[in-house]
Amino acid sequence: MSTNLKQLLAEEEGIRLMDVRRLRNKKHRIKLHREKLRKPSLVDSYCTDDESVPSSRRYSNTTFPLFSNLSDDEVILSHSQETGSGLKVSHSAPSCRLLVEDTDDAQREFFPFVHLPLDCKLKILSYLSSIEKGRSMRVCKEWCHILRTPSLWINIVLWDFPLTCVPMATSSRGGSHSNGDCYTCYKRRVHGFACFLMKIRPLIRRLEFKFDIYPDSDGYLEMLKNLLRCISFREIRYMMFNWKDTPARPFWLEDLKKCRCQDVLYSCKLRARQCIYFFDDLSRHLTKVETLILPFDWSCNKNVENLVRLKTLKTLVLEKSSVFQSVAQSRLDRVLSGLPNLRQLMLEIWAPSGVTMCKYELNSKSMEFLDVSQSRGFYLRSLNMPSLRRFRVARHPWNGPMVFSAHLNIPCLYEVLRNGAPNLSILNDHYLMEDWKDACYPRLEEVLKSVCSCRKHKTGWMM
Repeated sequence: MSTNLKQLLAEEEGIRLMDVRRLRNKKHRIKLHREKLRKPSLVDSYCTDDESVPSSRRYSNTTFPLFSNLSDDEVILSHSQETGSGLKVSHSAPSCRLLVEDTDDAQREFFPFVHLPLDCKLKILSYLSSIEKGRSMRVCKEWCHILRTPSLWINIVLWDFPLTCVPMATSSRGGSHSNGDCYTCYKRRVHGFACFLMKIRPLIRRLEFKFDIYPDSDGYLEMLKNLLRCISFREIRYMMFNWKDTPARPFWLEDLKKCRCQDVLYSCKLRARQCIYFFDDLSRHLTKVETLILPFDWSCNKNVENLVRLKTLKTLVLEKSSVFQSVAQSRLDRVLSGLPNLRQLMLEIWAPSGVTMCKYELNSKSMEFLDVSQSRGFYLRSLNMPSLRRFRVARHPWNGPMVFSAHLNIPCLYEVLRNGAPNLSILNDHYLMEDWKDACYPRLEEVLKSVCSCRKHKTGWMM
């Protein structure tokens, strides 16, 4: 009896084990079927061939963002949705190849960067900044050779370098450095970049220069003269020539502390004189420039004649070179009449105020945009600009002697604009109504009270 019971129990145990095995096999088959039907996920697209989860070797330097504003994930997902294929990045393949894996396990295709045509490589590398191009030249010899192509260096920003020390400059001091060391490294970078440009000789279309040309110890003016001798400036369309100050130079350097106050005026005059001589040579080479930004010295008639040579100018920004500098009406007329293609003008003049101040006339048939909002003591007597569409003006505290408003007769800005700018549509940020010339409506009256300095719109007993 006991033997039969043991046999029955053994049979039941065997049946139970078989049921468990069948259940496990069924679950395994269901899992395999689901994995087979599952679409490749974003995690799989970033995993290597022998990984199931992303690792630290994830490839992040893909060139997709150079062709699109989308991120890597968005580009990969959109591409897989359009083509119905899964994308993988192979870390083991040389030059980080991009693998295209079809759903039907077709043959894999490789798209390495080194096999792209030269024009495609140049297009991709053209999106890099000057600093990024310099770092990319250290990748390999091929990239270094490609990045020496002159067409990649048509937009030059000479001043945009970090104000930090290189490791060699701080090794002798145990890792510590001063502001003077950082500025020394900055100058070394700028002059090294200029030497590189003189070797490859690109056709520059955009040039930005922001350096103080005085004192001569920094060598910025001599550097620009060497560039002018070695590189053609005739293709430049945009030129920023800030010759007054160096933004990266700290004000607390030792050599600046030794400067005496009585020498400041002399240094300003010497700096302006050097600029006039160099601008005479520079204006002969800028034959196609359309945009020019620079501090302008109105005291010299030669400087005005040099500016008038640039007949192709469409946008002109003339910043102040010094304060309390009166401008002769004849020189202002010479600039406006000598530039027939000028469309936009930003004028910054800090003229002295008082009973002897000048009120100016502006005449131009081609002017469409005029901005005098940064000027001080600059007031309009009349305006003759039939093409003017937008005008910007601001009222600032006067410089110079304080005088009573009753002693001055400043023309109303509304009358000046109504008579001289019939096609004006925007005053500062206010869009004018169509019948603004017939009557001054309340909203326009509020704008005039904030910008006009006539007796009607300016309140107060003293100007």
